[in-house]
Amino acid sequence: MKIERRPYLAWKRFFLSSILLFTLIASLQKAYGQVGPGRPFLLSRVVSSVESSSGTDRQINNWLDLGYKYNYWRTGIRVEFHDPRNSLLYNDQITQRYIEFKKDWLRVRAGNSYERLGRGLVFHAFEIQSQTLDRTNQNVAIDRNIDGANINISLDKLEITGIWGRPLRMFSSERGDPLGGGEIRFRPLLPALLLGGTYLRLQTEDFRQNDFHVDMRSAEISLNLDAIDLYAELAQKRSSNTFSDPNGKAVYAAVNYAGNTFGLSAEFKRYEDFSTVFNNPPALVKTHSFVLLNRHTHSLNANDEIGYQFEGYFSPNFNTMITIHASGADNLESDERRRFREYFIESRNEWGDRLISRILFDYSKDRPVGDLNRWTLASEVDHLLNDRDSILLDGQLQHIDNENSGKYWNMLGLLALSRSPWITISTQYEHTTNVFSDKSNWFSGILNLKIGQHHDVIFTLGSRPAGLVCSGGICFQVPEFEGLELRWNARF
Repeated sequence: MKIERRPYLAWKRFFLSSILLFTLIASLQKAYGQVGPGRPFLLSRVVSSVESSSGTDRQINNWLDLGYKYNYWRTGIRVEFHDPRNSLLYNDQITQRYIEFKKDWLRVRAGNSYERLGRGLVFHAFEIQSQTLDRTNQNVAIDRNIDGANINISLDKLEITGIWGRPLRMFSSERGDPLGGGEIRFRPLLPALLLGGTYLRLQTEDFRQNDFHVDMRSAEISLNLDAIDLYAELAQKRSSNTFSDPNGKAVYAAVNYAGNTFGLSAEFKRYEDFSTVFNNPPALVKTHSFVLLNRHTHSLNANDEIGYQFEGYFSPNFNTMITIHASGADNLESDERRRFREYFIESRNEWGDRLISRILFDYSKDRPVGDLNRWTLASEVDHLLNDRDSILLDGQLQHIDNENSGKYWNMLGLLALSRSPWITISTQYEHTTNVFSDKSNWFSGILNLKIGQHHDVIFTLGSRPAGLVCSGGICFQVPEFEGLELRWNARF
């Protein structure tokens, strides 16, 4: 459903009037109790920036979610506005609309929805609305919803999920080919044992516009004991036109142990011709809280990759925790030029009731992007001055040997002052010796305000470099920025 094109000022009035209307309704409900038979809700995420380092002087992005809940029913829409326009994404449109019924063991939804079958090997429709970058919350839009129908049945020993619809194409507002399927999970003998299976069929066509179909299926087993969790999933893809879409297979397995003194997790992956626009297999790549490490990370290749991830912790007392990590990935031919490795050790210590420190040493290499060696030292000190005020210091030093850019250093320092829960003021400085970088220094000041229970406002003044932001194996490139930026999240 597309909204009629309007000038920018008309859209500005539309968003502001919508927010003011819902603010009024929420205020009336708080003051006088229930207003009307149901409950309205609103979430607005606005990013507005004025840049001085590019040809774009002004940029505005807004995701506005309006909804209404009554008894077991829930309905809503999302409207997106982007100025300047991005031809690859939604602009000035109702991008989502849905109606949902949920009661006890049954949930039925028509319209746009998100769902995961198994661990995402066969199907995963998801959204990442925001991500932490440089210690602030960034509004982003990684949206891979499906438009159709979704049903969930959850009984004591049986769970059934069904989906049908059209997923979004990668980095596009266009819908892909129709698909349908689901998942059945049941507990046959023991409460700790869970068996399941998924199935999905995609109807599509090749470059000659000849119709063919792709079948994807998997079998899964999960065993949850007191301190040990075991999970394994085997999947396959079968195509009626292997020239256009070859057959594939995938394996994922994980074991986790969590104890008071130590814990261990081990994961394994093997993916062959298993990348689609509607699945999201586990990447087995660490998502770091330190900026420089998360900016240089590995991107999954689900068509040709085998890998592992091990992580363990040791806590000799209540104040100390040591974490050791090792992960790696290769292509199926074990080509040296496709190799990724990462190893780190981290120590987290609590010094009394008011001081927490972290120090991490990391070594990694990622040959697909040309990084022969990456060495990173990162540390952080968080000091609680009193029950409400705190100060945080963060320092990171990284040396990279890249076969294209040569050897260079990255350095980052951050100072943040917080008064919980309302305000955080921080400054960040970053420097690089990479001769291929347009700039070598970036500096920014950030003001983060929490206004009441419904508003988060973040002002950023200064500059930041381009780089990756990753979450759960999903990475996207953040462009370089210099100027003033306002981010506003409103919830009712």
